[in-house]
Amino acid sequence: MNKYFTLFCVVMILFIISNSYGEETAMKTKVIRQDDRVISEGVEGFSFEEYASSVHGAQAKILEALGENVSYEFLLGSSGLAFRMQVFKDALCPSSPHSCCGYLCLKGSNDASPWEVTVYQPKSGETEKIAEMRKAVVESIDRGIPVQYGTIEDGIIVGYQKEGNEWLCYHPLHQNGKQILVETQMPWDVEVYTARKDSMPSSTQLAINSLKQAVEMAHQEDADEYWLGFSAWDEYINYLEKLNEDNDQIKEDDLLGNAWIYECLIAYRLNAANYLRGIAQGFYEEVETPLLKAAGLYEQMVTEKLLDEKGCFTDFVPYPWMLDKNQSWSKEMRAEEIRRLKEALPLEKEAIAQIEKALKKI
Repeated sequence: MNKYFTLFCVVMILFIISNSYGEETAMKTKVIRQDDRVISEGVEGFSFEEYASSVHGAQAKILEALGENVSYEFLLGSSGLAFRMQVFKDALCPSSPHSCCGYLCLKGSNDASPWEVTVYQPKSGETEKIAEMRKAVVESIDRGIPVQYGTIEDGIIVGYQKEGNEWLCYHPLHQNGKQILVETQMPWDVEVYTARKDSMPSSTQLAINSLKQAVEMAHQEDADEYWLGFSAWDEYINYLEKLNEDNDQIKEDDLLGNAWIYECLIAYRLNAANYLRGIAQGFYEEVETPLLKAAGLYEQMVTEKLLDEKGCFTDFVPYPWMLDKNQSWSKEMRAEEIRRLKEALPLEKEAIAQIEKALKKI
């Protein structure tokens, strides 16, 4: 009798957990009003050192403020961005690692979010649509719910003034994301978090979707104006090798993009390793083992190949502001970067092979 009662209790607990998405969570925000200024306190900004993907960084910070236990790491893995390698075809453009460029890495993280989102993308001159968007932002802040917005990168609207014609925001390109910015420019898009979802995909399905996407991206040659997957690795290396023949202006133009692509590759693959270790626990051993091997390969790639003995990369992949006036992005620096990329690529390929192995066992 006790055995059946225990079983009944376990089933009921699982039922409650599986249906808990519709319940309200305890938001951490508090609406403060002062004169014409309204701000939702309890929301934190972020820097690129914390979150390389501003889209998922903003999403993670908003969900945290809304009381949700959904990490940036989980969003990045679910989106597939943790596994993506992408390089612009005509130059080393800093847009290459962005989740909204080339092969879009958004659906998985949106599926993993417990909140419904309404997206506004009015164009200049669309007066009614702009007014509708500004009204939605004001109403959201009044409810204590911050708003995500995108320009070159994504930030967080935490308040407004002048009846909503000016927004109070955190943005990673302003004061490292830690000081309030008064935003008056028209954004590329605005995402208003409207309500919690009534239901969610299972954690297993989210994991499977992200793994399938990782494999698909690895083998796909390109996406719009970007090289993708293994092709992106090859083209990236080829481009760096050909830079020796280009003039100094081209090298100068590519310096920032090169460093950002390389840094994001490091950040994304470390996230991939942690994400795989997390989801592997939800599968049986035949699936768990190759996923853990893939995680180890990604970590090895970063720590033993892409980073130097000091755990750094900027000695051979510098940002523009790290070079003195008389210093250049030298042929020797690029040779070291190329060597490391060439040694890292076999580990990338083996990690994808392990993910493919896991998918065959599911």
